[in-house]
Amino acid sequence: MAGDLILITGVSGYIGFKTLILALECGFKVRAVIRKAEQAKKLESHGRVAPHTENLQWVLIPDLSKTDSFDPHLNGGVTGIIHIASPLAIKVNLCHPPRQTQANLPQTDDYDRDIISPAIKTTLAVLNAASRTPSVKRVVITSSAVTLVSFDWMFGPAPLTPDLTLFTATDINSKPAKASSEMEAYFASKALSRIATKDFMEKERPSFEFVNILPTMVFGPDELATNVQELMSSARGMVLGALMEVKLPEMVGATVHVDDVARAHIDGLKSSVPGNKDYILSSDVPEGICWADTEKMVKSNFPEAVEKGILKLEGNLALRPWRLDTRETEEAFSWKPISFDQTVKGLVEQYLGFVE
Repeated sequence: MAGDLILITGVSGYIGFKTLILALECGFKVRAVIRKAEQAKKLESHGRVAPHTENLQWVLIPDLSKTDSFDPHLNGGVTGIIHIASPLAIKVNLCHPPRQTQANLPQTDDYDRDIISPAIKTTLAVLNAASRTPSVKRVVITSSAVTLVSFDWMFGPAPLTPDLTLFTATDINSKPAKASSEMEAYFASKALSRIATKDFMEKERPSFEFVNILPTMVFGPDELATNVQELMSSARGMVLGALMEVKLPEMVGATVHVDDVARAHIDGLKSSVPGNKDYILSSDVPEGICWADTEKMVKSNFPEAVEKGILKLEGNLALRPWRLDTRETEEAFSWKPISFDQTVKGLVEQYLGFVE
């Protein structure tokens, strides 16, 4: 594996950049796909990337959804592809003062044109290019655990009694309802891309294998964040806000550390991990997290920050149970994800490094 040439999309994003770092540190030669040329300078100057630039090539593809966009960049013995790029970057920004969070979603009046269709087309462009490149042995794709459930289950009112269904990687929202928001469109794009991948593999029967990674809500420290505002974006803002004074409404939820998501993408290239399968990635399964325990952990590990009011612990993050079966994932990858509390600990350490 070390020394192999792989191509990675989405390297300028949260998960993608961490995956790029791990790939380089594991000894891979990487062709990193970017949409804008100016992204390369910022990314390669990072302290964990700079020592490995001799193994890093930049690939500029402004439109990933074009049918033949990847073909010219798979020559020279590319053995694996990690496809992480998404047509929609979902961010959650912590408002100031920190009393609520708000979703920062690109606005569109055509969910299919701007979100769903590009996601499917890009996935198929990757798969078709791989099928035309004999050297490619494995394609690892970032899907999502939201593909396991329906919109009604995810967004609907809480049931009178807890839903104790144990979801497995065989579950799929095969007919997503018509999206009524950017968030629903993003979720639909993940489900439909997952379906398109399976349909492609069954119809075309290519020589390579695929692996779908299905993470739950991804958070943890951010390698690219240089200030508090950048750190507060995405799910990180929700968690940090709840440690201050943001009272979030109850929602369905489960989480996973960004390091584990990146690690799973790299490990997914290994022949020891069974291919042509979907793998759920989530911590603290199947019962989920307990926010009260997390607050105790924060008080124990960061007493001064709590005493000074930097971490007020006046908010709340109430996650309804989402029971997930990750036994197959843990058996295939031979490791268990980092716990929610340890993920929060790492995130808080980075936050305090910016504000203290």
